Amino acid sequence: MTPKIKLLIWKIKHGALPVGEVLRARQIIPNSKCIRCDCSETIIHLFFHCEFARKVWELIPVSGGFNCDQVVNFDAAWKSALQATVLPPIGLADTSLAPWIISSIWTARNFLIFQKRQFSAQETMVKEICDAKEWKSAQSTLSPPTRNTIYPPIRHNYEFTCRSDAAWKKELNSGGVAWSFYNSSGERINSHSEPVAFMEHAIALQLGSVIFESDSLQLVAAIVGDSSFSEIHEILSDIRILSTAFVSISFRFIHRENLKFEDSIAKQALSRFVVTRFNQAI
Repeated sequence: MTPKIKLLIWKIKHGALPVGEVLRARQIIPNSKCIRCDCSETIIHLFFHCEFARKVWELIPVSGGFNCDQVVNFDAAWKSALQATVLPPIGLADTSLAPWIISSIWTARNFLIFQKRQFSAQETMVKEICDAKEWKSAQSTLSPPTRNTIYPPIRHNYEFTCRSDAAWKKELNSGGVAWSFYNSSGERINSHSEPVAFMEHAIALQLGSVIFESDSLQLVAAIVGDSSFSEIHEILSDIRILSTAFVSISFRFIHRENLKFEDSIAKQALSRFVVTRFNQAI
């Protein structure tokens, strides 16, 4: 299992994965709807009960199949999936597909949110089998395994900059978050205001080297200085864990006047959130 997938599983088991239910509980989004259906996006729904996830598990060539209807908690389902025997002629009889199934479902979900790219259950199943075979092959041909055999291919080997900003409405206890990615020439290549962590967006885009810029001097100082503030302990913990997925990563302070674009789309995101809450109220 790759370190990236280990991180994903760790976040799932510790309730740190930003699924709809978690984001709504933190008042980042007004509802927890699954992007594919009207059900609440919980861990169990996303990976097992959603119709898309069910189709993916149904396609997996394992002995006895995998019954998503029996899943009531992640730990039990994870243990059961790990023990499932892959059928021939896949060539993975001694390897569990469970880690790659979970990873592929999460990746497909992020592509749909971030890039509006939709993958079928069949395509997702093929990807997870190919990834598992590639990883197994790398482990058998290289000893000890190097970083390049552990992580999936990095799409870019040069540095990107991510600038982020947030807007807050105190009376509604609500916020809007936005960020943009810039290439090494300073050209803006991607902007986003969906309620998902920008570091995870960078990972989804497979950006290997990133400088994250923020106008929060306290946050940057806490990250760079490896400090621990009780008020932002959870944020710092998530940042340090996600940092391991990059080839290189750094954080630096940037003056607010350089975040005018990100500020504008953060305010737009907040405005949409406020309107949505208002419409729900009436």
